[in-house]
Amino acid sequence: MINPKHLIPLLLTASAIAGGGQTQIGSITTDDPTWDRPTPTGTTPDGTCNIFAADSLNDAVHYDAYYIRGDFTADYFDANIISLEPNPIDLDPMAVVYCGVFDPMQPNLNVIDIDDDSNGYPNALIFAEEIIDITQLYTLVVSSYSNHPPSQFGDYLIELRPGLYFSTACLPDFSGDGTLDFFDIANFLTLFNNNDLAADLNNDGNLDFFDISTFLTAFANGCP
Repeated sequence: MINPKHLIPLLLTASAIAGGGQTQIGSITTDDPTWDRPTPTGTTPDGTCNIFAADSLNDAVHYDAYYIRGDFTADYFDANIISLEPNPIDLDPMAVVYCGVFDPMQPNLNVIDIDDDSNGYPNALIFAEEIIDITQLYTLVVSSYSNHPPSQFGDYLIELRPGLYFSTACLPDFSGDGTLDFFDIANFLTLFNNNDLAADLNNDGNLDFFDISTFLTAFANGCP
């Protein structure tokens, strides 16, 4: 049985940098969904998963969304998005981080941080003041600066700070059926008892009480 924690889009690759966080390569294409990307208003994060964001003039911009969680070593949410295009103007990425699962129809809600150029054109750098809660799901949305060519599409690299990792929307859904029930508990306990690191829910490389506690908290909170 495939652990849904490790279900990563097939078009992406993931790896770990020695001494660093996880990385993942993605690509913005015409097949991706679109949204009305938000724009920062110049305010700073207030620590409540909601900075003030304004509507952007760039409507119908294509985007990718990633679910991110923090382990016991996580501090702040930092992510670096780097354009991999030979000609930087071919993709000018921007990024937004949300608490929980974001709603593309309401892109200004539950925003932690927004960036499109602070890491130097054409890259984006998220350096949020929000302290990571290991029981909280975060969504990282990678998009382009605008819907105007030629900077709309291309490949990019996501670099997460140590302590953050790519996950799925519903951490305790070990049966992968989109609901939480007895089968999820049974599957988790089976993996845990078999010393399978798929049950390592706090991502510290060990199976112990903290993983059980993380599972019980996530299960009680339900799926988004």
